[in-house]
Amino acid sequence: MHPVQKPYPVQKLTATSLTLERHPRMRVGPSVAVYVWQYPLRFAHWALVLSIVVLSVTGYYIHNPFIVGQTKTPFLMGWFRFTHEAFAMVFITCFLIRFYLFFFGDRWARWRSMVPIHKDRWTEMLEMIKFYLLIRPSPIAKIGHNAVAALSYLGIYTLVFVEIVTGLVMFNWLGHFRLLTPLVGWIPRLVSIQEIRLIHFFLMYVFIAFGIVHVHMCLIVSGVEKRGLMDSIFTGYKNVPVDELEEDDREAIAAARSHRVD
Repeated sequence: MHPVQKPYPVQKLTATSLTLERHPRMRVGPSVAVYVWQYPLRFAHWALVLSIVVLSVTGYYIHNPFIVGQTKTPFLMGWFRFTHEAFAMVFITCFLIRFYLFFFGDRWARWRSMVPIHKDRWTEMLEMIKFYLLIRPSPIAKIGHNAVAALSYLGIYTLVFVEIVTGLVMFNWLGHFRLLTPLVGWIPRLVSIQEIRLIHFFLMYVFIAFGIVHVHMCLIVSGVEKRGLMDSIFTGYKNVPVDELEEDDREAIAAARSHRVD
């Protein structure tokens, strides 16, 4: 018979009435499962990943029709264009959801947690760069995004906006839609349509490169922290040591009691 294992020590946090326990893989004190990433954020994240994959494949085919036998399927290019435009709508929807959460999401999704408006954020950014360069042994502990990740996400969402605008310009160039023409119809008078097409196509490679680096960095940080960083994008929860919770964090956790894990 196997000996009965003693349960991990449990403590009560009276301020938030949450149950805290030590994670078996963490080298820290008592921790709490914090609901960090809201469902709309996680939905937009994975829908954005799927749309970028589909848009990259179909966009490259529109740029370079590499499939032979088009005479047997004369509408093949039409299906690629239709798929590209359909997932472009998904792409735009994901961007709008994320933009909404910048102002109305929880404290870890709002713009204040992303923009380095305080001096300590720049200090944190320097320390995280040291970690990524293998100078510092451990990352800066953060509940949400660290300073480097937050700034990179702001940059990539800016490029997402540029990708959307250039795509709508080319879409309107062919159709001359009443709604789009006042919004983007003036842009080809400033930048040639060929240059807009080149920018749109080049950003595809930027998103692919960012995705590779993004996954790589998340795996590194998750492996060192052992706080469920990679799991959190699926579940929404991260394991956070109690002594790292600030008062704002405790209030945010208390407001999300319906999402807690016991």
